[in-house]
Amino acid sequence: MIHYLDSLCLQFYPKLRLMRWEWHGPMSLTRFQVAFSKMLVFASQHMPNRWLIDLAHMPPLGIDEQEWLSDMWLPCAQNLSLRHLAVVLPGNLHNQLVIENVLQDGRQYFNANMQFFADTTTGLDWLTGSAKLMLDLEQEWQEAHVGQWQTRVTHCR
Repeated sequence: MIHYLDSLCLQFYPKLRLMRWEWHGPMSLTRFQVAFSKMLVFASQHMPNRWLIDLAHMPPLGIDEQEWLSDMWLPCAQNLSLRHLAVVLPGNLHNQLVIENVLQDGRQYFNANMQFFADTTTGLDWLTGSAKLMLDLEQEWQEAHVGQWQTRVTHCR
């Protein structure tokens, strides 16, 4: 199932306790804090232990977002049952360095098996262990994005 939490598009598959997220829209500290706080509430309620973090198209993260994530969000997220983390690397070097620093900070809070991927399908395949399930989840994701895009275009007219 697909959820929109402010600027985060989130997919949750309860049978595997798998959560996937991707940022949409411009970046600001306030939007970042609101979206990540909502994601923390969602994760606390549903307890996903497999996460796919798609950073490929995330706008540049500032020092304020990095500090807030490391100093505030990660300590609050330490009680989540995260076991497997698939990270789709961002396209720009700046965000790669920021994410590497945040993930290094997160090691003190999480003992998760972490892998890096160039695209979401290989990350999903690793998390699900099933090509069919990976394709089903990807199709649900793509259909939700098309629907969301059509809704946004309609509202803009």
